[in-house]
This record gives sequence, C-alpha cells and structure tokens, in this order.
Amino acid sequence: METEFPLTEDIRSNRDSRISTVLVRTADEGNRRQLTRWLTEQESYDRVETDIRTGEFDCCILDWATLLDNQGAIRTRKQAERIPLPFVLLVPEQRADEITKALQDDARDLHSLVDELLRMPVSELELEQRLESVLRARHQAVVLDEEHEQLHAIRDNHRGHGVILTNTDGIIEYVNRGFEQQSGYSNEEVLGKTPNVLNSGEHDESFFADLWETITSGEKWHGEVINDRKDGEQYVVDQVIVPLTGPEGEIEQFVAVNHEITELRELANSLNEQRDQLELLNRVLRHDIRNDMSVILGWMEILDAHVDSDGEEMLDRVLTSGRHVVELTDVAKTIVEAIFEEEDVSLESVELGSLLETVIETRKETFDQATIRMDGRPPAVTVEANEMLSAVFRNLINNAVQHNDADEPKVTISSQVDDGSVRIRVADNGPGIPDDQRDQIFDSDEKGLDSTGTGMGLYLVTNLVDMYDGSVWIEDNDPHGAVFVVDLPTSDSSSGDASE
Repeated sequence: METEFPLTEDIRSNRDSRISTVLVRTADEGNRRQLTRWLTEQESYDRVETDIRTGEFDCCILDWATLLDNQGAIRTRKQAERIPLPFVLLVPEQRADEITKALQDDARDLHSLVDELLRMPVSELELEQRLESVLRARHQAVVLDEEHEQLHAIRDNHRGHGVILTNTDGIIEYVNRGFEQQSGYSNEEVLGKTPNVLNSGEHDESFFADLWETITSGEKWHGEVINDRKDGEQYVVDQVIVPLTGPEGEIEQFVAVNHEITELRELANSLNEQRDQLELLNRVLRHDIRNDMSVILGWMEILDAHVDSDGEEMLDRVLTSGRHVVELTDVAKTIVEAIFEEEDVSLESVELGSLLETVIETRKETFDQATIRMDGRPPAVTVEANEMLSAVFRNLINNAVQHNDADEPKVTISSQVDDGSVRIRVADNGPGIPDDQRDQIFDSDEKGLDSTGTGMGLYLVTNLVDMYDGSVWIEDNDPHGAVFVVDLPTSDSSSGDASE
C-alpha cells in the first residue's frame, strides 16, 4: 500500500487559487459603496459581512471611527490569532496628517492595530497593490502554518515508520524514533549527514539519479530501497519521498517515509524459490518417473501371460502400485497448475452432472473391487470452474476407497441443488474421521497411517474448491463412515434439480 501524505496536494493547489475574504467597515457611505463595487468585480476577492470581533475574514478595511469603537476587540483578536490578521485604515486626505500624528504620538496603542494606512481617495491600482501587500504576508504565514501542521501530521500518522527530513541538498535535519529503530542509528549520528550512510551498494548510480531528478523537479518518488543498518545487516523499505515547498512554490525540504518490508520481501523470495522447486518437481514427475513407470507397466502386462495362478495376485498388486505411481504424477501436475494459476485463474461454465458421471465411470474402472455409484440423478447445473474441477471429485472418491477398511468399500455420491448453490456429498462406509482430525485433514502433509494415497489429494481438493469460491467440510455418515461435502456456487443461468 502506498504511503499517503495528508495536506501536501491541498497546500500546493490552494496556494495559487486562494480567494481572499475582505470585511469592509466604514462609516462613510460613499467609501463603502466604492469598495464594495471594486471587490465585487475582482475574481481574487470576496466581500463578506460578519462580526469584526469573531467572524472569519482575511483582511478588514475600516475607518477611524470604526477603529476607535472596536479597538478593544481588535486588540484581543490580534493577540489571539496565530496567523497575522491585517487591518487597513482608510483616512480622508484632509485628515491624513492629523491621524498619522495621532497614531505615532498620542495614540500609540492604536498604532499596533493598523497594518496599512490608505489615503482616500485612492486609485484602483493603488488599492489593489496595497491589499496584495498585506494579504501576501498573511497567505505566506497560512502556507507555512499548514506545512508545519503537515509535518506534524506526517510524523503522527507514521509512528512506527521511519521518517527522514532533509534540506534541499539532502542533508538530514530530522529523523524520528521509527528511523532509529529501523536503521540502528541514533538521531545524533545522522544529523548533518546524507541518507548515503544507509547505502547498501545494491542500487546503481542511475537508480539514485532518477530518484533525485524526480524529487528536485517537485514530484513524489515511490519505490523499494535496500538499505544497510548500522550493524551492516540489510533491510528493505517501501519508501515515499515528497518535496515540501514554501510560500512561493520553491522546494524547501524533502520528507521521506520508510515502511520496512524486509520480512515480506524474504517471504516473497522464499515463495519464488518454492515455485521454482515445484516446477522442477513437476518436470521430473511428468517426464522421468512417468516414462520409466510406463515401461515397467508395459513389461508387467507382458509378464502376466507367463506367471502361474499363485503369482497372478502378486503381479496384480505390483500393477496396482505402478498405476498409482502414474496417478501420483497427475496429482502433482494438477497441484502445480492450481498453485501457479491461482493468481490469474480463468473460469468458465462447467456442466457438473456430466463431469460427475465421467469421474464416477473412470473411478469404477480404477477400483473394480469397490462399489461406486450416483444416488439419484446427476445435478443439471453449471458451476464456474475449469478443467481441474474433475480432480476434486476424483480425489475425494480415491480417498473414500483408499482409506476404507471394509471388506467391500462403498462410495455413494449424491447432490442437492439450492438457490444459488449445489452441494455434492461423497459418502463412504469406512472407519470415519475423528472430530479432532478434521481441521488438519486437508493439510498438504496429512496422510493416514494405513493409507495407500499420496497425501496430497485432499490438499488439492481444498485449494481448488477455494479457487471456485466454494467450501468443503466433513460430516459423519450413518451408520459409520465419513461424508465429504463440497458446496459450490452455481452459474447465474444455471437451474436444475437432484435428489439427495
């Protein structure tokens, strides 16, 4: 997730588009009318009507009488305001010297309340220049205050993250506690230095040249950086660097927020290694083992004509084990495909009923000693899946037979269609599964003590069902045995019925 910097964009966009609000308080009707007309015609000003003591405005234009009547309120307000609030005093030309002298000599307490003295009458050009002058100072103070608040927000919102503040030359002026914990360096050890103290040598010069070019042009930079801690150990951060600009838009500082992702990066590398190992395993199983077993099975079938009745049973067991090894390669291949396709899996509508019929028939051929049947009609519905859906039911039936301790293994498949979903039950007459083992039975390394299975089939089942936005669980069969239940959402256009 990308680090957010509150206020930065707002400050930049508002600086040039800011509209100043002006309060006019004059006793002279002519002056008030002239000022009102002029302010109305200007796009950068809004005239407001509000209380001089408590209202919100950027500048107040007032006359001598208004100043005298409100001097206490104005003084209190100026003392309370964190941002300078300018008051422009209008004086008629014939009284200008008198009022100026009074402010300088006799009424010095009023002098501090006036930021600009404007003689009337005044040209529109001079009026605009005077207002711009007093408002520029206010707006600069507003921007600086907002950026000060922004820095506090960055520090407060990123506790636990490493925060670095530098000047425009990249010299570190501030680091927070999060940086100290990440890097091992104290605040005193890095102040006055550059972030190069963290350089791990993992990035070339062009990497940092691109970073520097981006931030010095006023843009935000975001990327992963491998740093060295003080003890020499490497760590990885997701870093965002933002230039902080002054009142005129000039860059004054850079702030960097570092979110450490070392463990995530190590996990990603480990997963990539596992993917490579799975691909290698898949190639070995599909090519070397499968080819060798095909040769072995071929010779065993030829050998069948040359053994006596005592050897036929042993040969059948060897053939069954050999076919099981070949089946193992199919299971491993499907698992690898399921894992690799999980990130960008493509699903389509699959006719569930015909798929179940096909799987049941092939399982009957594989397990001719078991009774495998469909109870009722197959469900006439479609589900969003892919060609690997058959592996779900093939492995559930395999599990029901291979873990069965009955003299005659029996597997019954039934279905129930509800509004928006279909539920398939694979029931057996085996020993059942204890309650305390049901949560772990779908793990990749789970395998019964007497099992002839691969130990991967049920792991494949749960991963595929998850891929299809379904669920799978285990119930007790009556009077004994286990029932594996698969619940899948049906396609939007699907409708059908089935008996349970």
